[in-house]
Amino acid sequence: MKASEFSRESELLSRHETGERNFSGVNLIGADLSARNLNRINLSSAHLNGADLTKAKLIRANLSNADLRVANLSKAQLIEATLSRADLTRATLTEADLSGAILGGALLSGADLKFAILIGTSLVGALLKGARLAKANLTGATLSRAILTQADLRKATLTRAILSEAKLSEANLTGATLIRAYLNRVDLRGADLEGANLSEADLKGADLSGANLSETNLQGANLSEANLSGVDLSGADLQGAKLVQANLSGIILKKANLQGAELTKANLHKANLQKANLSGANLLEANLRDANLSQANLSRAGLLLAYLTGANLSGANLKEANLIGANLNEANLSEALMDGAIMPNGTSYHQGSRS
Repeated sequence: MKASEFSRESELLSRHETGERNFSGVNLIGADLSARNLNRINLSSAHLNGADLTKAKLIRANLSNADLRVANLSKAQLIEATLSRADLTRATLTEADLSGAILGGALLSGADLKFAILIGTSLVGALLKGARLAKANLTGATLSRAILTQADLRKATLTRAILSEAKLSEANLTGATLIRAYLNRVDLRGADLEGANLSEADLKGADLSGANLSETNLQGANLSEANLSGVDLSGADLQGAKLVQANLSGIILKKANLQGAELTKANLHKANLQKANLSGANLLEANLRDANLSQANLSRAGLLLAYLTGANLSGANLKEANLIGANLNEANLSEALMDGAIMPNGTSYHQGSRS
């Protein structure tokens, strides 16, 4: 009898116990395989939609191309299992262990993966639209080109995860940990990253337009060439961050920490940097036209050839800042602290001189 001709799960279990492992294409829709030991079983292209696999042991099992729609795999052990191109649409995988599993091209739209363990898991090109991944552990996981639009990743751990070119638009990443994550050219438009930890993450070329990054930790992050136009980064920690040629037009950086940040040729047109800390930051050739820098700390900042036309620098701290070649036409410098600053013409500032 062929595996595909099974009518009862009892027959599969009986034959599995005798050592048989190849059950490719088996038809067990809605089967109860909960808490069963099915390690190393071959269930590729199997029909298991609606099946109960809670607490099942499927270590190194082959479930590639399997139909697992709406299946219950909560607390299942799927360590190093192969689920390439499997259909797990709206499946339940809460607290499941998928460490080292391969889910390339898998369909996981609407799947419930809360508290799941996905350490080192491969999800390249997987479809996770609207998936629930709150508090899931994705440390070192590979999600390149994965679609995570509107996914729930609240308080998820994505330390050192690879998300290059992934789509995370409108995803919820509040409180998520993305330390040293690789997010090159990722789509995070309209995503909620409030309170997330992105320290030392690589976001080069990422699109974060319209995203919420308030209270986000971006210390040492690479945001070169990233699009952050209109983003809310109020109170964010960007100490030592790289923002070379980044699009920061209209960005909100009130009270943000940009100490020692690299902002060479960044576009900060109409940016709100009120009370921001930019001490020691490099703003070489940065565009700060019409920016609000009132009460900002720019002490020892490098503003060589910076474009500050119409900028509001009232009450700003510019002590020992380098303004050689900077354009200060129509800039508001009322009550600004300028002691020791090097002015656009190369002369050191002294009381009564702002030329």
